[in-house]
Amino acid sequence: MKILTKNLKRKLYFLQPFLPYGVIEPWDDLNPRLYHAVHIFWLRFYGMWYNKFSPYTISFWLQLVYTLIVLWLVCFMPGIGEIVYLLKRRENIGDVAEGLYLFLSEMYTYFKVAVFWLNKDKVINLLRYLSCKEFKPVEAEHREIIRKSIKAARFVMTCYSTMCVGAVSVGIIMPLTENFDILPTNVEYPYFDVYKSPAYQTLYIHHIYYKPATCIIDGAMDTILAAFVASAIGQIEILAFNLRHFDVVAERRRKRAIVRNKPGAEYSKEWHMRAVLKECIVHHNCIIKYVSMIESAFSLASVLQFMLSVMVLCLVGIQFLSIENPSSHPMQIMWMAIYLTCMLIEVFILCWFGDELIWKSMELRQAAFDSPWLGTDQKNKNLYRNILREM
Repeated sequence: MKILTKNLKRKLYFLQPFLPYGVIEPWDDLNPRLYHAVHIFWLRFYGMWYNKFSPYTISFWLQLVYTLIVLWLVCFMPGIGEIVYLLKRRENIGDVAEGLYLFLSEMYTYFKVAVFWLNKDKVINLLRYLSCKEFKPVEAEHREIIRKSIKAARFVMTCYSTMCVGAVSVGIIMPLTENFDILPTNVEYPYFDVYKSPAYQTLYIHHIYYKPATCIIDGAMDTILAAFVASAIGQIEILAFNLRHFDVVAERRRKRAIVRNKPGAEYSKEWHMRAVLKECIVHHNCIIKYVSMIESAFSLASVLQFMLSVMVLCLVGIQFLSIENPSSHPMQIMWMAIYLTCMLIEVFILCWFGDELIWKSMELRQAAFDSPWLGTDQKNKNLYRNILREM
């Protein structure tokens, strides 16, 4: 099976520039780009990634124009239509709730994009910091931990975006079950009737483009934070392994030093234990700094997301209760149920990764205490006491 996979990758290598990093490329080096490659690929595809070109080049202006076109199609144009719809139907609580929850759920995606652009330097520094030498795997167990955390980050992004696109697909086909009396999203525009030809067909095609695009952008924005947290969790697990088995790690390094016959190298086990413990202290401080950088870059976006998610969930409930004769609108009920599920999972992803980060951090002290530090010399014991105080 591995041979077939390698052969298939070799045949598809010409697609490398058009696919996320890590689809064709091997994972042997566990490049930190693997955590965020899928997110960056889709954000760049829709022009939402940072413009890295100089303002004096044509590439800068081409990307800027493309970004503005995408923003008009997926943000401004639908937003204007939804606002006009709300103003025309403000007397009906059900119509207001339906229009408002769709408007808020789409607009807060672009609030997050705006905050993401505002914190460009912080996000770029995070990506660079993830490549620091303290975060590089050394032991085989480290590599397995990092591989697992990379898989988790990519899995969450892929599955969540696929689920959201599948959910909006139900909304896109909903007009077919309603005799084309509605659009996937309720919009109105001044000066023309959206339900008359050719305006209806044009707007329907526009919905087919913009709704999946909004879902993918939203999925990338939501799960890129989860990917950063997943990388932090992986580093905490590596630190816990090093603390719990620092004697084993020290012995491995001592044997490697003997095999290499490195000039001036110290070959005593106690010396290598002390070196591993010092590295653990440095590693722990690097993780603390990394997590604080994540908080600084994404705290505002997370607060906005939780606040608006609560509002959207309440509005979905109001819309659900305002439907008259639900049995005659099964597709609409299904669409709302799927939409509600997506919103709950969106909040759950951040809560789960945040909770996992807290629990893994709390387990560090137990990992440090479980290690065989009592069997070391006095210098190592004193060093380990300092580690326990920090934990």
